[in-house]
Amino acid sequence: MTGRRAGPLRRLLRDKGALVGLVLVGLVVLMAAGANLAPWGPKEIDRSVYEPVPPGGNHPLGTDGTGYDVFSRLLYGARISLMTGLASVVLALLVGVPLGAISGYAGGKVDTVLMRIVDVMLAFPSVVLAIAIAALLDARTVGTVIVAVAVVAVPTVARQVRASVLQVRGLEYVTAARAMGFSPQRILVRQVLPNCLAPILVLATLGVGHAILAAAGLSFLGLGPEARVAEWGVMLKDGYRYATGREQWVIVPPGVAIAITVLGFNLLGDGLRRALDPRAK
Repeated sequence: MTGRRAGPLRRLLRDKGALVGLVLVGLVVLMAAGANLAPWGPKEIDRSVYEPVPPGGNHPLGTDGTGYDVFSRLLYGARISLMTGLASVVLALLVGVPLGAISGYAGGKVDTVLMRIVDVMLAFPSVVLAIAIAALLDARTVGTVIVAVAVVAVPTVARQVRASVLQVRGLEYVTAARAMGFSPQRILVRQVLPNCLAPILVLATLGVGHAILAAAGLSFLGLGPEARVAEWGVMLKDGYRYATGREQWVIVPPGVAIAITVLGFNLLGDGLRRALDPRAK
């Protein structure tokens, strides 16, 4: 009986996987918050360095070949990567949620037209579509990466929201609202969408990790910010030339940071799914 009475928050805190995810995400947030305490600036170069320097002394994680401090750029990169992931998800939700909600509730020709557009976007591999969008925008900035990743995520959001709306729109309280003469817009906003928040929240949490990974991939391919920007994908791209040598400290820290962040958000998202829907167990 106790398990049945437990609320979503209590179920989340009892979930070991979700707790591990919270710890990992919290660690990345602390890295971003403490970036100002870094010994070097994100674009500050040690002029005495002409090749990668191993960890030690003034450089806890060493330097790259340009003279950038790896530890400092790792902390500042947490800010940019988190901002990129969150902004991409928010932008995708702003477009995908209304698209999926209108499609699922309206049905008929509206649903057919909107979903065919979504199907066309899903026909392209997500990586290829993101590369094409970033190349078309032709601007090596963080904003370009955010837009490219967000556009790729819109079809997934729209599909999920549509499926949730289709499940809710046939319930009794929605039928009662129609019988009382409420407008479709009011029913959709006040009765339908509030009961679709749980899957949207789970999708958004999982989406942050995927967005960070996609953004790092674009930067690694040279479609992200310029080399001076302290972003984890850019650090991987710049350090790739040292990957087969002894200078592993250049490429390992950003790679581990990306892996930890994506793992944290995935574990947290899975925990939210189990907490909000106990039947998932």
